[in-house]
Amino acid sequence: MPRSWIQWILRGIILSLAGFLGYVLMQQMQLNQPSPVITEPVFETADAGIEGFVYRQTDEGRVLWEVEAQRAERHESEQRVLLKQVQVRLFDKEGQEQEMQLAAEEGMIDTANGDFDLRNQDELIAIELANGYTILTPHVHWVDFEQTISTDRPVTIHGPGLIITGIGLIAELKTEKLVVLDDVHVQIAS
Repeated sequence: MPRSWIQWILRGIILSLAGFLGYVLMQQMQLNQPSPVITEPVFETADAGIEGFVYRQTDEGRVLWEVEAQRAERHESEQRVLLKQVQVRLFDKEGQEQEMQLAAEEGMIDTANGDFDLRNQDELIAIELANGYTILTPHVHWVDFEQTISTDRPVTIHGPGLIITGIGLIAELKTEKLVVLDDVHVQIAS
C-alpha cells in the first residue's frame, strides 16, 4: 500500500513538471516571434525620420513659407532633410496671403540656409502663382536668401492669354520677374 502512494505522488510530480515545462516552452515561443517585416523603412541612412513632416520658415512670427511632406529623413551631418510627397506654400510679406504653391514627389531642404530642391520623376511640377500664372517643370530649386526659384530643365509658363516654353528659369518672387533662359518660344492665345 505505501508503495502505491509513492507511485501516485511521483506521477503527480512528473505531471506537474511536464505541465510547467509546457507552459515555459509556450511562453518562450511567443517571445521569440519574428518581428514584422517593414517594406518601406522610415530610416534608410538617416539620423532621424518622421511621418507627417511640416517645416516653416518664419520672420518675426510671420510664416514666409511652409513645406509639408508625408515622410522626412533627417541627415544631421549633412544638414539636410530628404522629403517624400512634398507640398510647398510661399506667403506674402505679412504671412497672410498665399503667393505660390506646388507639390512634388520628392525633395530636400538644406536646414543650414533654408534652400530646397524639389523634383518629380513622372509628371511635371505645377507651380501655381497667385497672379494666375502656372509654371510646369520637372525640377525646382529655391534659394531662400534671394527669394528665387530656378531650374535648368524645360519649363512651360501658362498665363492669361499667354504660353511661354523654354529651357531654364529664374523667378524672383520679390520683383515678380520671370526669366526663361534658353530656347524661348512665346504663344499668344486670344
